[in-house]
Amino acid sequence: MKIVDWNELPDLGVSHNAEIKKRTLINRGEIPQLMMYGTAVFKPGQQVELHQHDTMYEVFHIQTGKAIFTISGKDYEVGPGNCITIEPGEIHGQSNPFSIDVTWTYFGIATD
Repeated sequence: MKIVDWNELPDLGVSHNAEIKKRTLINRGEIPQLMMYGTAVFKPGQQVELHQHDTMYEVFHIQTGKAIFTISGKDYEVGPGNCITIEPGEIHGQSNPFSIDVTWTYFGIATD
């Protein structure tokens, strides 16, 4: 059993843009196939360049604010309550062209 207090976790930069801060609730290796489970704050003007994960599903659940997710060449505006599942190999990126922070919970599941 493990209990984690989100309020005591350090803010870390995400791998695709160190200026975007996350808190990791469950780290890679703690649960088989789970790559990470955490939260992130995406400030106005921040973006993650297009990239892909060949062997990982990535799931984002938007808590507050709005963002643009670009997935396989198409833009999707998402907001509170939306949940986005990105499949292995899908080219994707995110941007926040809006005036308020976006917060989301997200996790990745390895396929290998």
